[in-house]
Amino acid sequence: PAFGTGAGFYYPGFQPGVNQDGGKAGGAGCHSRLSSNSIDQTNAYGGPGGLNLVSSSSCRCEEKLAGSVPRADPENDYRQPWAAWVEHAMKFQERFPNVNLSGHLDFDDYTPFSNQYTCEAFPSWFWDQAMCWNSNIRSTIALNNAIYFYKDRWSNAMGPYTDYSIPEAEYQRAFQGWTETPMSYATFKEHGNIGVIALPAGSCSQTGQDDHVQCAQDAFDGFGEDIEDALEMLVNDDLFPNFGLGSPVVFARSWRSDDEVDNTNAQWQTFFFCDEFDGEKYSVQVEGSGDDTECRLVAS
Repeated sequence: PAFGTGAGFYYPGFQPGVNQDGGKAGGAGCHSRLSSNSIDQTNAYGGPGGLNLVSSSSCRCEEKLAGSVPRADPENDYRQPWAAWVEHAMKFQERFPNVNLSGHLDFDDYTPFSNQYTCEAFPSWFWDQAMCWNSNIRSTIALNNAIYFYKDRWSNAMGPYTDYSIPEAEYQRAFQGWTETPMSYATFKEHGNIGVIALPAGSCSQTGQDDHVQCAQDAFDGFGEDIEDALEMLVNDDLFPNFGLGSPVVFARSWRSDDEVDNTNAQWQTFFFCDEFDGEKYSVQVEGSGDDTECRLVAS
């Protein structure tokens, strides 16, 4: 979450309430392009009933597009909530290939979604940087999932480079996802002292079920330094005044079931857990056991 400017660089002033709490209302508004003093919000018009991807001048996600869409194989193909939103975005680009969904990207004469592995599609961050916002966390997660589920339809798999037709974790995790966490500033003030560090999906195995910090450090050069950099950023960032030595820190692994390791559209889950980490300046220490287990930031 971000406050004062809304989510990311979202422009304050469109959404009622953005000037509450001393100008810190948290994550509502349109994405602005500060260099040109304009709004570059992801949008598409002319959907079912003439709907846009956004429902108002404050660029809230259109909840009437929160439903699923018919699939080619309905018995085996999961019906994704918010798939109608993504489907509308793709159909809009097919009808108007020279109209960009997001004005902050300068693509000329593109026909997106026609061929996954050419420049006629887009990198995975295409929608993410100017995404609309939702008022509840479940809708946020569902829209994220739908964008990922459709990745073989719209992504050119070139930013980051990968091949989504290969089910191995190293190919499926190469995706720059998006989230804007909807919460009040009061909630953030109460719980904003918790640090969360996500491990790359499938760091230690193809399922990711047993991923832990040490094997992720063994698998990825410099990952330990990345963890310590993230901890230091949280300690020094003015947005997290309550985070420091003694604050809770948890890790998150992404995992899929054993029967989905050959599936290029596997349903990845997130599991939060405690683990030890030893850095040069900061470490994470595990205290207690069972239901009383706690992880806390300590000086090395």
